[in-house]
Amino acid sequence: MKLKIIKYLIIIILLSGKLFSQSQLVNCIPDTGSQSFDYPFQLNGTGTEWTISPYFEIYFWGGGVFADSVRAINDTVILAHIFINANADTGYKTVILGDAFLNYDSIPQGFRVFIWFPAKPNLLYPLNNSQNINQNPIMIWDSNKTVDSFKLQIAIDSLFTSVVFDTTCSQPPVQIRMGILELGHKYYWRVRGYNIKGTGPWSEVWNFRVRTTGIYKITQNIPDNYELLQNYPNPFNPNTIIEYKIKESGLVKLVLYDILGRQVLTLIEEYQQAGHYQLRFSTNMFNLPSGVYLYNLTINNYSETKRMVILR
Repeated sequence: MKLKIIKYLIIIILLSGKLFSQSQLVNCIPDTGSQSFDYPFQLNGTGTEWTISPYFEIYFWGGGVFADSVRAINDTVILAHIFINANADTGYKTVILGDAFLNYDSIPQGFRVFIWFPAKPNLLYPLNNSQNINQNPIMIWDSNKTVDSFKLQIAIDSLFTSVVFDTTCSQPPVQIRMGILELGHKYYWRVRGYNIKGTGPWSEVWNFRVRTTGIYKITQNIPDNYELLQNYPNPFNPNTIIEYKIKESGLVKLVLYDILGRQVLTLIEEYQQAGHYQLRFSTNMFNLPSGVYLYNLTINNYSETKRMVILR
């Protein structure tokens, strides 16, 4: 009886090994491909039992290559469809086949990816149609290690007939220096890539609008008193500068009123450290008529008001 049980166990083990044995892959077709392309794909094997498994998955070690519609034609052929991402890593990749029984087989360096023209970049920041962007924004798009350089352009029109910034960089991000973008203006931007194959297509065109006020700390020295200075130039259209000093940290409010004392805009409402500050204000986004306006600074127990004149 004991011998019979052992015999049955051996048979079960052998059958299990037969059903779930790993395939011996020998090659794949095609064995090379380029970024941004898709291909029909075939795995050939020997000593396999692929028709036993209800489904399969194919992986490419190294990133950027994906397979779907994987199916066994017979015990020696598996067909699939593969797509090579535009940013896929170039070089050799191990091909891995997995079945429903958790068997995994691989072909080391079974597939090679070649570089292709740079893909169209995807813009990330500033977001499309965004508002209140700083004058020196950080421009971000998806990086691509197979791209040697990128060209970034910023213009005041969507056709890029009036380009205000044009630069070449290795990889994102790129921070725009002060003095390029004006307060309150709307800008359009785009990016394209270059590599040894040539020039890639332009990205989609996104736009953003720069904030109407820019706040800068002029010095790290702490003032001896609070002070609101006269704006300059005055009168102005459309830009002016307002400076103020605060000797103690606190909630700063700078509000614009019309000559009748009605609130028009809140230019600043934020907590600030002690210091000497400069605010650049633009009327580009606001349909403010010509006339005399009042601007009032309050912080802690301090309050002061001065006049400004807008000319159209």
